[in-house]
Amino acid sequence: MRYDRSPRKDTSYLDEVWKLKQRIRREEGYLCQTWEFFSSSYENNTAHVLLEGGDEETNGEEEKVVGFCVVRGDGYILFLGVDSDYRGEGLGRVLVEKAGEDYKVLTCHARASNDNAVEFYKHLGFEVDRYVDSYYQNGEDAKYMSRDDRESLRSRISDVLKGED
Repeated sequence: MRYDRSPRKDTSYLDEVWKLKQRIRREEGYLCQTWEFFSSSYENNTAHVLLEGGDEETNGEEEKVVGFCVVRGDGYILFLGVDSDYRGEGLGRVLVEKAGEDYKVLTCHARASNDNAVEFYKHLGFEVDRYVDSYYQNGEDAKYMSRDDRESLRSRISDVLKGED
């Protein structure tokens, strides 16, 4: 498995990420953005990409995208997706943590009906800040979630100073 960070304006992985996003949309009904919206968002933000293949260990298989996380300049996670064949291996966590290296606060919206996504983000320390009615194009509601590592860091420093390590 190989990680790559694709900075703004770098579209090296855009087509492969789009293919994976579309497969997730067909299989699960999530990630329903148009090409215009998705490609513009990808190109104008930072993409964190996990790839497999393309080395001696995979017998020369072509390298393929197995996960991606596109993050806006303010730490907002626009898109997060992991190939269904690779779920349960911690790849989503890796992608979010890589994104978190650049920001003290990460935020996102998750479909209110997508219990797996909401629980995933909660497991990574996100909290539901508010419920947003009719957020998605199809009228579905969302939960706006955030993870603020500044508070976590303050709390840890405070605990150490108090001798509560």
